[in-house]
Amino acid sequence: MIKINILDCGSTFVDEALPLSNRSRNPLAFTGIGRTRRHQIEVPVTSYLIEHPEALILVDTGWDTAIRQDARKYEGFINYHASPGVLPKGKAVTEHLERLGYRTSDLDYCILTHMDIDHAGGIWLVKDAKSIMANEAELAAASKQDPRYLKRLWEDVEIKAFPNEEYYLLGDGSIMLEPLNGHSAGMTGVRVNGDEGYVIIAGDCGYARESYEKLVLPGIAWNKDMAIESLKKLQAYARDEKCKAVLMTHDPEHKSGEIIL
Repeated sequence: MIKINILDCGSTFVDEALPLSNRSRNPLAFTGIGRTRRHQIEVPVTSYLIEHPEALILVDTGWDTAIRQDARKYEGFINYHASPGVLPKGKAVTEHLERLGYRTSDLDYCILTHMDIDHAGGIWLVKDAKSIMANEAELAAASKQDPRYLKRLWEDVEIKAFPNEEYYLLGDGSIMLEPLNGHSAGMTGVRVNGDEGYVIIAGDCGYARESYEKLVLPGIAWNKDMAIESLKKLQAYARDEKCKAVLMTHDPEHKSGEIIL
């Protein structure tokens, strides 16, 4: 049996054109610049804990608890302006782990779907996980001068690279890391395969059901052509009767609960 715990790790406020670019003809609308509050929406921030017979796996870290003290300082000016985050008490990944009876040192793997702050910003909270991993293409992109990546958040944390291709994490084929590039250079999905079906953890490949049903790009796309191809993959998965769920980080349809495979 494999259990996927969907962890509600707070939320972030964004312009409506950030999750779904078709909400505005303005290509910079997702930044919120020149936009009024009526265009702002709150979306969940979600992480996932996979309880597997062979390993305990965290997918994404959500926010660090430092956001509760000074969100502007923690996120930096650009990130705070575009997507200020909220982390209520009890919603940090460490607090979820404690509720479920685990310590961070119990984590065999922490897989980062990509390195944006709402996915990797809590990395210091889980720095004693046995292995923290990200796509090699994402790590390369995050090492450059790009305001979307806050390298200070993972200074002195060892992050191991996995290849930018289908990669099986465990020896039994039950956990597959799959490139879903486009939103970022190394955006990665996690396919969890069980006896009766599978689940796709898609990160920010899409933001809501409309993303893959209508192939709507997110406001931020490192490569639009690749992002569309990745959304087509999600669309095909969603139409497969063996697919039990397509889980996306900011989708209010799946912001908490559990799935058993």
